[in-house]
Amino acid sequence: MPEDENLEDLPRDELVDKIKNQVVFFEAQREIILSHPDSETLNEISSLSHMETSSGEHYKFEVREMDVWNSDRSLEEMKEIYTRVVGSYPRFVEWLERTYKKQEMFSIEHRGRYHSLVAEEPERMEWARSLDKVRSNLSVDLSDTESRIAMGSKARAEIKQVLLKKGYPVEDNSKFRETDEKIGADMADEIELRDYQKEYVEKAHDKKAAVLANPAGSGKTVTAIGLMAKVDSPTLILVPQRNLVGQWKREILDKTTLTEDQIGEYHGDTKEMNDVTIATYHMAGEKTNLFRDEWGLIIFDEVHHIPSKLFRKTASLQSTRRIGLSASPVREDTKERDIFALIGQEIGSDWARFFAEGHVVKPDVEIQLVEWASDHYRHKYEEASGIKKAIIASKNPAKKQNFEQIIDKHEDEKTIIFCDWLDQGEDLSQEYDLPFISGETDFEEREEYFEKFRNDELKTIIVSRIGDEGLDLPDAEIGIVMSGQGGSRRQATQRAGRVMRPFGDAQVYMVATKGSNEEDFVKQQVELLKEKGVPVTVSE
Repeated sequence: MPEDENLEDLPRDELVDKIKNQVVFFEAQREIILSHPDSETLNEISSLSHMETSSGEHYKFEVREMDVWNSDRSLEEMKEIYTRVVGSYPRFVEWLERTYKKQEMFSIEHRGRYHSLVAEEPERMEWARSLDKVRSNLSVDLSDTESRIAMGSKARAEIKQVLLKKGYPVEDNSKFRETDEKIGADMADEIELRDYQKEYVEKAHDKKAAVLANPAGSGKTVTAIGLMAKVDSPTLILVPQRNLVGQWKREILDKTTLTEDQIGEYHGDTKEMNDVTIATYHMAGEKTNLFRDEWGLIIFDEVHHIPSKLFRKTASLQSTRRIGLSASPVREDTKERDIFALIGQEIGSDWARFFAEGHVVKPDVEIQLVEWASDHYRHKYEEASGIKKAIIASKNPAKKQNFEQIIDKHEDEKTIIFCDWLDQGEDLSQEYDLPFISGETDFEEREEYFEKFRNDELKTIIVSRIGDEGLDLPDAEIGIVMSGQGGSRRQATQRAGRVMRPFGDAQVYMVATKGSNEEDFVKQQVELLKEKGVPVTVSE
């Protein structure tokens, strides 16, 4: 803009055009700062980069290796978009080319009765064979660029995992037989997938393996059911908790033409396999030998559990296609890469698109910091150590005043209260005459409470950690977090997700003790939400 041009003198339309798409690029850090981007630019950059933070109309992105590998765009398309948006940066383009080519270095190929690890160059294969965890999963060297892989999908999964950690994603061209067995899984006539859901169904079907990372409230379950209808073959659905089995069953019966006698359940109380089988990870991990040899589709709900020792066993189950679902595929043990190595590439993680297009309304997150109720509690905290400090801070009695103010302010709105500590939940339940639902609550009683909440017979419920994942509680408007799990970004994202939906307002309050490690924890917890563009404020 010329130095003598005064923005205040410009007509509004011209002013908007002047300030749109202001870009600052830090090449060394591969960071992009966008100010007042138009929707097209925001969507393009969101689909290619990782959003770190956002504030108003200002967005900060980082371009990571994983973003390059997960993109559906060609190298030339990526270079064109980045150059058009941020300008010409030769060193960045060189990094982009180098990173893109890493995903072409190794592949797993189907050779009839066995699979092989194939490298593009002999030197690269020699290096891979020198890695102990790769070598132990290879049986015979067939050439200077190809080695036969030991039998079983576990060997393939471990090779992919090791090489990805070294910075080389492996293209898995394992071929599973496209089954001719049809189950009649058509979508119900009254169900129409949204455009982006159709897009993700097609992407997941073409890729054969993917992780769907849409924000909560955007319909990941319906998208997965759409994929199941397209595949129309025997399907296994894995869930972390038994209460999600019934929820999936209800959704399938509501959204498809399948009948109840086509859906089997496999968990502690019931062990029946059918055209569609819904099982817990725990049962499937322990009884993988009892499951059929191949499935047309496996759906891994809350897929961030996969890297854990027991749950990762389920990744060896054979299927023509697989899809993982999670609004928060992050782990505090830094094993996010394992999720993508074991299941597939990430799609749908560009939350800015959903917010910008109005598919999901951003919740407002407010961290409320409270003083100690008295010196007695502060001294107890100071004298404690380890987890005891966090427990004392979480149960600070001064929190109740904030709790009462929030409840009074939103008395007519549907509210979910989260408590990690059972005695805290029971105390609030007794004092305020509210139902507390935890893992100790009888299963049938638990389901009855949730159904009453869905039907507006209950306005407010208190839940333990069982409320963190997958619960279908539409219309919840207010979330109150009275205690949480350390600095878990995943937990905060899941809890905020309980009030995220395509309409209305949503508010999340996180009540924490000022000056304690709990204050540090909640500020760490909201980092992923801030990266995704959710506004977070702190009040004292």
